[in-house]
Formats: sequence, C-alpha cells, structure tokens
Amino acid sequence: MDTGRPVMFGALITLALFFQSGCGGLKGEFALRQPFADEYRRVAGVPEFPADGHVDWVYAFREVKDVHSIGVILMKREIVWVDVSARTERIDPAQRVIYGAIEGLARGRYRLLIAENGKIVDEMEFVVFDDSPDEEAGGIEEK
Repeated sequence: MDTGRPVMFGALITLALFFQSGCGGLKGEFALRQPFADEYRRVAGVPEFPADGHVDWVYAFREVKDVHSIGVILMKREIVWVDVSARTERIDPAQRVIYGAIEGLARGRYRLLIAENGKIVDEMEFVVFDDSPDEEAGGIEEK
C-alpha cells in the first residue's frame, strides 16, 4: 500500500491554503454616508448620486500590520478612463481608514480606486446624474 500519497496531497492543500490567506495583501470595504445620516453603509452594486449632492465615503481596511502609502484615484469614464484626481494617504495599525467625499462632479460614470505600489487593492464604480432640465429637451416653445 502507498500511504504517502494521501499525506502528501493533504500537505499540499494545507500549504496552498496557508499561502493563499497570507498573500492576499491589504483588503477592506467601501461604505457611504448620505447627507443627514448618522452612519456609513456598505456599498452594493453601482450607486447613483445627484450632481448637486454630497456623499461621504470611507474605505476601511480589515487588517493593517505595517505602515502603508495608499493611492486614492478618482477616474471618469470618457472614451477611456481619465484621472480626475489623485492623492496619497498613509495607513498604519492605528489608522486603518481613508475618508473622502463625492461632490461637485459632472454627470457621468466614475471609478474610485484604492491602490498600493501600482496594484489595485479595491475599486468602487458610481454614477453621477444631473436631473436638471436639459435645454434641448426643455419643451415646446410657445408662439
């Protein structure tokens, strides 16, 4: 009988699970707070916001063991994705949260990226809509 084969297979599975969980890098979650709300809520799907509104966002990292320099990039979908703004934030075991706001943006589709060393940690897409009446669709002109 060859009993070494099941033991070796079990050892490989254990090592794979160990390295998979250890090499995951930084992970976290986006949450949003609407005006007049007391709490942030997790993001599901692609949220939509009015162009004249204000929404606070937060990205909370689950576990941070060291100091990290994190890039926060806002992009807008044109013909291709175009950078709107970029900044760098510092996180560490005591400060695991990055804050920001969505306001003053033109109508369109946006992507908020959280990145470290050129690698995307997470992203959230959202849509900004403008519900003001269009001049072209303004209606019938009286004569």
